[in-house]
Amino acid sequence: MTSSPANKKISNQYSINNKSIPSYVLEVIRKLQQYDFQAYMVGGCIRDLLLNIQPKDFDIATNAHPDQVTAIFKNSRIIGRRFKIVHVRIDRQIIEVSTFRKKPSEVNKLRNGVVQDNAFGTIEEDAQRRDFTMNAIFYDPLNNHLFDPFNGKKDIENRNINFIGNPEQRINEDPVRLLRAIRFHAKLEFNQGLTLGNIKKFIPLLDNIPYSRIFDEMMKFFLTGHAKKSIFVLKKYQLLDLFFPFLSNHSLDKNSLLIHGMNNTDSRVKADKTVNPGFLMAVILWDAFNYSIKNNDSKLTLDTQIKDFFNKTDPNIFIHNRFIKYISEIWRLQPRFTKLKTRSVYRLSNHPRFRAAYDFLLLRCSSDQEEKRYGEWWTKWQEASEASRKKLLLTKE
Repeated sequence: MTSSPANKKISNQYSINNKSIPSYVLEVIRKLQQYDFQAYMVGGCIRDLLLNIQPKDFDIATNAHPDQVTAIFKNSRIIGRRFKIVHVRIDRQIIEVSTFRKKPSEVNKLRNGVVQDNAFGTIEEDAQRRDFTMNAIFYDPLNNHLFDPFNGKKDIENRNINFIGNPEQRINEDPVRLLRAIRFHAKLEFNQGLTLGNIKKFIPLLDNIPYSRIFDEMMKFFLTGHAKKSIFVLKKYQLLDLFFPFLSNHSLDKNSLLIHGMNNTDSRVKADKTVNPGFLMAVILWDAFNYSIKNNDSKLTLDTQIKDFFNKTDPNIFIHNRFIKYISEIWRLQPRFTKLKTRSVYRLSNHPRFRAAYDFLLLRCSSDQEEKRYGEWWTKWQEASEASRKKLLLTKE
């Protein structure tokens, strides 16, 4: 039996229901322990279980090194550059297994805020390097042992977001922690101790972070089921202006396309449906695009206007180039929904981006940016048989 560092026997007050832990997660932990390694569930999955929320992901931490993990699990592979982790595949599920690590030294820091973070450590060192107390809880479900060195469970009970160590120092180490604190505040509705003044002081530190990392972190605000709350929280802390400056004077009225889009995104996440970040950005940027073309030469084609918009987009708008084509196609198809001639209808409905463009049309209809009859007509079209579609084309209603 592997030794356990300062483990506490878990009591009923922790309210972790082991029945909520999938068998494939237990299998990974069991096998690592059979080879005399420590193995714990850690991080967000423990936090969620303590909140009686079913986790979507389960992360495992161990003192086994990546090559030792892959030697134990045949169906596994090492991934990652900043820190090597192992993806173990069991029952068509992928479980992320990481080795305990310690805080990197200054000499390991690279340019653009990227850290070469492959310094392995102990469970105590791994807990110390995590950002918040609520994310530094380790749980061994096979032995009912919990390692909670910073009283994260108490902070969860009191609904507090507390940094491990000095908040200013931890944010200076990695400015993205500022965004994570605000995101958890929006997601969990926990209290966070950063004032508006503190946040303004830390914002310039984000200039040193690669755009791609900022974009990925921002997407977590909107793609994990709390998009609508995030919009208002970002506005409250003046971060909305930083990342999406064109939204600074944007109405957050409940009937706006932006709010309808956020509600739609949250509903899809709750229903376990996928959300394409490109679609989300199409929603966020739509009103800015329409504003930009008001003063454009009316003789310009829509395609040219879209290209001009992205060429002139504020560099502070963190968006991957790979999404621009997706967004452009959704926007380019919008005028075609009002052309209900037989040939046009069939060509549009066979377009690879039809479904995404149709969903976008419904948002425009719900926010009074397009006549509702078009959304209703296309909904009937999708639900109709081929014979009914022919009748629908005759009525055009």
